[in-house]
Amino acid sequence: MKITQDLLHTPSQLKNNLIIMRLATIKDLMDIRAYRGDPENCQYIAPVESPEETRELVEKLSQPWQFTTGYWNGLVVCQRNNNKVIGEIVFRVEDWDCQRAEIGYRMSPESAGKGICTMATSLLIDYLFEQFGFYKLVAKCDARNVASYRVMEKLGFKREAEFMKHYRMGDEWTDQYDYGLLRNQ
Repeated sequence: MKITQDLLHTPSQLKNNLIIMRLATIKDLMDIRAYRGDPENCQYIAPVESPEETRELVEKLSQPWQFTTGYWNGLVVCQRNNNKVIGEIVFRVEDWDCQRAEIGYRMSPESAGKGICTMATSLLIDYLFEQFGFYKLVAKCDARNVASYRVMEKLGFKREAEFMKHYRMGDEWTDQYDYGLLRNQ
């Protein structure tokens, strides 16, 4: 299936019986700031953000998706019963010609271990394969982030690479795992 720009759009929502994924609003700022400001929650992803950086992220996640190669798009993940933000899920087009996109996620500590990240990621995967026609999705994580790569593996991603001392997290060099999922896998 050839991806054409005129068919691409931001979904109003992706949901199942437990979660709703939608564009962010400024009302979500404090919920998002709570987990993005938590050093333990950030330890394998990125350094703790400033309040200004979190505000910029919320503003970006409130915008309709852009389909420029490399631009991160996303949705916030909310509890269906109260609309409280408990995480976010993002993607970026890596290569239009090769029909490949990268996904990522970050969840609040309160949602950990409940399968919510796996559910949210599954909803996005289905949407990207079915609506956009991507052939392959990739995901990357710090090799110490066991919870992250377990989500990938539960969803059928295969570890394709391990890069030693691949990027810096603060003052520390860390390893990275790269995973891939084919549309018909």
